[in-house]
Amino acid sequence: MKKTVLAIAVVSQLPCAFYSYADSSNADTMVVTANRFEQKIKETIEPVEVITKQDINAIQATSLVDVLKHLPGVQIANQGGLGQSAELYLQGRSSSNTLFLLNGIRIGSATSGSTDLSAIPLKGIERIEVLRGPRAAVYGSDAVSGVVNLITTASPSNRSGVSASVGSNKYFDTNAYFSVADDVSWLNMSVTHQQNDGFDVKTNSPNIHDSDNDGVLSQYILADVGRKLSDSLTLKLNGYYQRKNSDYDYGQSSNGADQTDSDLYNVGLITEYKVDPSYQSHLTVATNQDSAEFHGQGATPNTISTNRDSFSWDNRYKLNQVLVVTGGFDWYRDRVDNGSIEYLSDKRRNTAGYLGGYLSLGDFSAEGNIRRDKNSAYGYVTTNQIASAYRLSDDLRITMSYGESFKAPTFNQLYWPTQCFGSGGCYSGNPSLVPEKTKTSELAFEGTYYGAELRLAAYRSRVKDMIDSLSNENVDRVDIQGMEFVSKFETGSLYHTVVYDFLDAKNSSTDKQLRRRARHSVKWDTEYLYGAWQVKLSYLFQGKRYEDTRNQKVLGGYGLVDLATSYMFDNGVKVGGRVANLLDREYQTALGYNTADREYYLNISYDL
Repeated sequence: MKKTVLAIAVVSQLPCAFYSYADSSNADTMVVTANRFEQKIKETIEPVEVITKQDINAIQATSLVDVLKHLPGVQIANQGGLGQSAELYLQGRSSSNTLFLLNGIRIGSATSGSTDLSAIPLKGIERIEVLRGPRAAVYGSDAVSGVVNLITTASPSNRSGVSASVGSNKYFDTNAYFSVADDVSWLNMSVTHQQNDGFDVKTNSPNIHDSDNDGVLSQYILADVGRKLSDSLTLKLNGYYQRKNSDYDYGQSSNGADQTDSDLYNVGLITEYKVDPSYQSHLTVATNQDSAEFHGQGATPNTISTNRDSFSWDNRYKLNQVLVVTGGFDWYRDRVDNGSIEYLSDKRRNTAGYLGGYLSLGDFSAEGNIRRDKNSAYGYVTTNQIASAYRLSDDLRITMSYGESFKAPTFNQLYWPTQCFGSGGCYSGNPSLVPEKTKTSELAFEGTYYGAELRLAAYRSRVKDMIDSLSNENVDRVDIQGMEFVSKFETGSLYHTVVYDFLDAKNSSTDKQLRRRARHSVKWDTEYLYGAWQVKLSYLFQGKRYEDTRNQKVLGGYGLVDLATSYMFDNGVKVGGRVANLLDREYQTALGYNTADREYYLNISYDL
């Protein structure tokens, strides 16, 4: 707690140190996640963070977790190191309440209802857009606390390059990419191999097979191709394939070392039609598969394979300089195929229509969205979302928003057959489950002060019919209240981003804190640029958390420092190094699961 108070005290004194700095170039950054169509980031009312390829390279990230953990409202719980299970908490809600998209196409497992963060590639990603706040009225289920959109497509160009990295625990990563383009067509491709021997993530496990190191081996390919058929019509095809083998520690007696072999692919065909600036239409057809084979928990491997086919039609019409209308249609079908688990039902369908509008009148702007979903498993759900913003002065804007959202029960929660796990008890699905429903409101002030960008926000989410993970019943109510402070500023040649988050996430039925959520979080990133040199120093503090729902098992707070530096030569060669957990802190984000000690990485890249 003393560290948190100190950090807040330092933040409160920052204005006196501000030099004149305003990142005005960001105001014209284009984003697509807020309303499914391009708009300037300054026009969005809900907060959107944009992480570019350059940002990813600056911190020399090895996983998506390395990138997301620095963002406002984000907390991460790791069950080990690279390739291990990781849970994202965005504004107090778990990973399954954040919608993950790849080029605007929904990804993630239909059985577990969440996205494997370790299976998402970084090489080949051009930018990541992270929207905080409910967006179910635009996207449907899962967009409860936010949306993470990973975008691989780039502006058509001719470029290519290779890179390689080595590091602690026998880490090795190599990537090759190329892009070719002319006036009407383009092709981008990225191929990556990544491996790491890891470390023993659970040293006190009763399973004798858990005493080994838990590593990962992964290969993936990303590609997108497009052609401009006419001035108004463009056709795009993008795809992603990954094969991964990872070790993990189950913690119970088993028939051998725990391993998972997984294959994932995602393919999308997108048609874009544009009639001058007033009308745009996108038609998307996609399919993806998430197949996993689990070893060690039985005499034979346990295989679960899920498929999703989807179709969407999105439209945007600019009526005049004041009003823009959006609307469309979504359909997807989930299937559980070729699995060794015999679910009570192996498919479900979802059909939805949505309508939205954006109004801009001088200093005032507003937006509203409504969506109606029909699901074959749980029936109809209607969600609404409204938001407004008013510019009080050139340097200050106030925003208010309210949104309804829902989280659909997963296949496992609905249809898992009764199965017992010895001392772990029994588990079975419940076909009578209804979606979790959430109502969220937020008030925020945004502006500049002494040249610094500032955002101060307070939000509250109320959840009903929350599904108990043990009994699989709609029993709990949750009340989440939070505040966030974000500032970006410059002192001399140093660029800073400071984040403070306060989170009070309680089960209203028991008045206990939700597990693995810290009440206090501080992040401070500092970047230094000098000629061809780039240095990035990051600090992350997380307060104490509870591992259990009764708040009897405490996970202590911790502070981490990461350091990355690189040098760019004139011939296109770039060399860099990174030290993660510079102070070699021992900490846990999930009880009983070790995290990495101090780690070292070296990398080299060459852009042709």
